[in-house]
Amino acid sequence: MPPPDQEYGPPFNEAFEQIHSGVEIAVEKFNETMDNINRWQWMFGAAAQWWIHDRSQQVREHFATILDRVDHAVDHQLPVLSLISTSFRWLDEVRTPVSELSFQVVDPLDQNLHRWTGDAATAYQSKVGHQQRAVDETAVKTEFVSQWLFGVARSNVEYAVELARVVTELAGHMAQAAVDTAAVINIPWAIDALAGAVGDLVTASLDNLLAIGERFVGSIGEKRDLAAQAGDHSRLPDGSWPQAVRNS
Repeated sequence: MPPPDQEYGPPFNEAFEQIHSGVEIAVEKFNETMDNINRWQWMFGAAAQWWIHDRSQQVREHFATILDRVDHAVDHQLPVLSLISTSFRWLDEVRTPVSELSFQVVDPLDQNLHRWTGDAATAYQSKVGHQQRAVDETAVKTEFVSQWLFGVARSNVEYAVELARVVTELAGHMAQAAVDTAAVINIPWAIDALAGAVGDLVTASLDNLLAIGERFVGSIGEKRDLAAQAGDHSRLPDGSWPQAVRNS
């Protein structure tokens, strides 16, 4: 079985591969469509040319909206991959080793300590209890940090996957328009269909991306809880490890 972070990293990278290839196709086919229109629009009257130009502008604006989302996502690709990896490293390299200390701090190397009695033994057991609770609390905090990091990363993965779907669908619409506008008689109908399809795609996709973005903001908003965890010193006096021996 692959490491857990590899279950999320590849889909994220695959989404960006689809985004990059989809954008290349969409740009190529959009330019091809515009070339077809510019080549033949002189055959249409002034009113038709204005109408074709208006629909073309709508396509450009919708296309630019999607490309803005793509640019933003690409700028944050590497930090998200780091978040995914770091969230699991917190479990493997911090939580697991710390949790293993919970038993070790109460299991003395010298078993004769179990026979120890008196005030010194009582004080020792009290200190051991403080240390075990500190270990357990630290394990809980590391689990919380890991979940918080992963929650932020997961929202970004969902965003990238949805954006890849949008770009792929956009490329399909552009490719169809390039084919349809190759025939001069189809240009008015083809550009109108393209403007409608891309407009509907942008409207629907922005709603979906907004919902994902709200979940992301919700995860980020939980940084207050993260700060609360870090600021909770109930098991860690003064934010430090409880010492078994203190200097007088």
